[in-house]
Amino acid sequence: MAELISVIVTAYRRRQYLGESLRSVLSQTLDRSSYEVVVVSDFEPGVADLKGISWVYDDQEGVGEKVRKGFMETGGGIVCLLDDDDMFRGDKLERVISMFRDLRPLYYHNSFVTVDERGNEIRLTRDYLKVPPYASLNPPEFTLTLEDAPSTRIRNLLKLNANFNSSSICVRKEVLEASLDYLKRVKAVIDSFLFYSSITQKGRVLVDPERLTYYRIHKFQTSSGNSNGLAEYRESLSRLFLKAYEDMLIVREMSKGIDKELDEVIEEEIERYRLLYKLFSGKSLHGTFKPRLLKYYILAGLPSFFKNFLIKEQYKRRANPCFSYVRSQIKPY
Repeated sequence: MAELISVIVTAYRRRQYLGESLRSVLSQTLDRSSYEVVVVSDFEPGVADLKGISWVYDDQEGVGEKVRKGFMETGGGIVCLLDDDDMFRGDKLERVISMFRDLRPLYYHNSFVTVDERGNEIRLTRDYLKVPPYASLNPPEFTLTLEDAPSTRIRNLLKLNANFNSSSICVRKEVLEASLDYLKRVKAVIDSFLFYSSITQKGRVLVDPERLTYYRIHKFQTSSGNSNGLAEYRESLSRLFLKAYEDMLIVREMSKGIDKELDEVIEEEIERYRLLYKLFSGKSLHGTFKPRLLKYYILAGLPSFFKNFLIKEQYKRRANPCFSYVRSQIKPY
């Protein structure tokens, strides 16, 4: 008998894309008896959208508690996440279950297609600042990558977007079971949290080049800042980078001492978010110098005039992203 997959869909104060998200899950080629769907949100989905799924109420902004609550209602051995504004390709879960059966990873990440708010496939001609800041919305080309944790080449995996986009992540339930007390405290970077949580455990990390998720770019996107005005953009990214900084402190607490390279990479993540918070807020937090982050020290130390100019240029990229259309509207279901 095939293993059960649990799909946890999270939403907070955003309804407009949830119907498409759920339809993409409920229309999978995998037999419906092989997966369950749980929605965790601060509003009840429409009646049509509730068919065949469970709903859990949560009015907290932090995504970690939403995932924890959803997980407590599931029974699958494999857990996949989906943001309310993203979608699954129709055969995603079928491929996921075969990958977990044949290669037995602890952590699985698939590549993605970037789409606009209407579902058109696009390719950005220039990236803009996001969380994590080094991730690309134009995923790199690569071959199937399988690493053993914790002695994995973490930096190579990060170059492959392996800790970006929670809608591309599936994990063994043991990853969540081992980190529930930490998970509920996570506010923003659930994708990085699950990546590092998996690295701390003995198992395989699988990065799949197959583009099985549709990642949506739109003006309501929280991981790239508020695009309703420059002041709002600056304030929203200040809050976001502070949350990411605090989340990475939780990751450090969870994983410290397990592996030397892992410790160093996490310390760099913490310092990167500290510097970005300083750049956008003008406020300083205690940090430790990391040579690899030289460009971030330069940016955070710029005079106010140059900082304001840089932030304004980033806002322009966020508010008016430059992209080319690849395909007209995608219907994954």
